[in-house]
Amino acid sequence: MSSVAIVRCEQYEQALVDQAVAVACKIGEMPDVRDKRILLKPNILSDAKEERGITTHSAVLRAMIRHLKSQGAKEVLVGDSPGLQKPNFQPKASGIYQVCEEEGVQWIDFTKQPKTYTIPYTRGKKLPLAAVLSQVDMVFSLPKFKTHQLMYATGAVKNLFGLVPNLYKSPCHVQFPSREQFAALMVGIASIVKPVFSLMDGIIAMEGPGPANGISRHLGLLIASRDPVALDYAQAQIMGYDPLLVPIVAEGIRRGLGDKPTSYPALSAEKLVQSDYIRIEMQKRTSFIHSLIVPFVFSHYIRWKVKKERKAPVFLVDSCIGCRKCIDICPAGALTMVDKRIIIDPKACIRCYCCHEVCPASAILVDEVIPS
Repeated sequence: MSSVAIVRCEQYEQALVDQAVAVACKIGEMPDVRDKRILLKPNILSDAKEERGITTHSAVLRAMIRHLKSQGAKEVLVGDSPGLQKPNFQPKASGIYQVCEEEGVQWIDFTKQPKTYTIPYTRGKKLPLAAVLSQVDMVFSLPKFKTHQLMYATGAVKNLFGLVPNLYKSPCHVQFPSREQFAALMVGIASIVKPVFSLMDGIIAMEGPGPANGISRHLGLLIASRDPVALDYAQAQIMGYDPLLVPIVAEGIRRGLGDKPTSYPALSAEKLVQSDYIRIEMQKRTSFIHSLIVPFVFSHYIRWKVKKERKAPVFLVDSCIGCRKCIDICPAGALTMVDKRIIIDPKACIRCYCCHEVCPASAILVDEVIPS
């Protein structure tokens, strides 16, 4: 059974969030956590101030920690690894590290001695994952309700990609260039992590060019489920997508990671559809044969096809602050800085949009109207 609990929570006032999280966990059938060591994995794409709506809100994390303690959890740990992680990273700007200190839980650095795993559904791809996975009894995914320029939406399954430390993530876009291939990688990682419960922060969501430079939108929702795929299905439906056209949802169902929601014990996603939600325009789907089999034989062809179908990002000179984060994260080495301007090599660019995700100045546009 893939039940999805959707409850109202209109603002981040802590008492209201505490109450709503407790309700969502109860009707979402959170598993028994007594005497368990639990890792909470919030979405910290970058350590941005929480009013930007990029990260899982600290009030939601705090409420989850408190609820787990009230239910008898032995120990609660919190961790994530942004794509560009500095040594000894602590998410202070987002307020998440402060919550960990105040609630007496340990912040985990995922870059310390990660363990290598062979990822299912990727033809033998090996990736390091946080060592803490083998030290806990349960993993909870705490995603943020956001659009995603490449994958259309980012939710409970995609959030687990943060268990891959630091710059090990961006090269995956070179090896898995199509959306279908990348979805298989995300589902493969989730099948190793095996999250037992997910709680999504949809109080303030992100629409438009997410996951970092979109537009904040008030939804007033928390979404919880034992099934991360069912949760992502509900999220996609609320956004106004056909969930089965969202690659991670479709791949998750196909691989048996999860299923469509079988029940909504509180609010129903079908009645919460935001018809005016600013979504990422969907492109023509690649057939199963071409997306998952042909690429391993004709990798140059699939990369050519991706470049043909997707636009290269555009860099706004006046908005750029010269931080060079886009250059540092680019897995294809397609970016350079000349005279304080970012120069892109469109032939080298693989259209992964990692640069767009890490830009702190909204100076990169993808498939958007370019201002005059």
